[in-house]
Amino acid sequence: MSSAKMDGKLKQPLDYINIVLQIIEHILSWTGPEKETQVKMPYLVVDSNRKMQRAYIIKDNQIVSFAFPFQVYDKLDSSTGNCVWHVRYKDIDINSTILSRSRGLYSDYDTYKDKQSFREIASAQNLSDSDVLKAIRLFEILMFTEPSYVRYDYDPKGANGLRHPLCHFDYNFIDSYHYKVGLHGCINLAQLEDMISKDTDSWYVAKYRESIQEKQKRLKNRFSKIKRRQSKRR
Repeated sequence: MSSAKMDGKLKQPLDYINIVLQIIEHILSWTGPEKETQVKMPYLVVDSNRKMQRAYIIKDNQIVSFAFPFQVYDKLDSSTGNCVWHVRYKDIDINSTILSRSRGLYSDYDTYKDKQSFREIASAQNLSDSDVLKAIRLFEILMFTEPSYVRYDYDPKGANGLRHPLCHFDYNFIDSYHYKVGLHGCINLAQLEDMISKDTDSWYVAKYRESIQEKQKRLKNRFSKIKRRQSKRR
């Protein structure tokens, strides 16, 4: 758990790469666990184990979660006597140089993607540099990773009955494939982790059922509109 402000919104696949690279940068410079009472919004939680590799960004009325396909661990630095945090993917132990090269690839691709393919942008790099090759591989890993995006929202400003429930999950960050699942009440990080975890009981989705009072109100509004239309025709 760590206080962490991530810049940018998730609206397209390249945004996912940007956010993940920011998280890696934050972890590599992290000095260690913070006291829960001192952590400020927004804060970051990374779950890194054999069964689950996800990141959670917790804000005031929102929890964003997505795949973070890396192993995170700390190791004692014999020269300083301090624990240093590492981010690793298989044989790639990501250091500040590899991260910097990856950020450069992101900037180039974000700027020139309409004119050049990633292959062309990568080929223009110094391919004799092993860190560059690792950065290209890291970037490709993120390009082909399933983001597994889910966002929990408590949204009193945008709430609009059943069309936009006060509490809901948003799945998929690209607008064309985005959809909502309404909730009956607020949830917290522990409940979201419970829903995602493979080691806990599954959650079930059911069509929302109106209460008798809600149904009466809906029918009353419907009949009122019919009467108004009929009176205008006379």
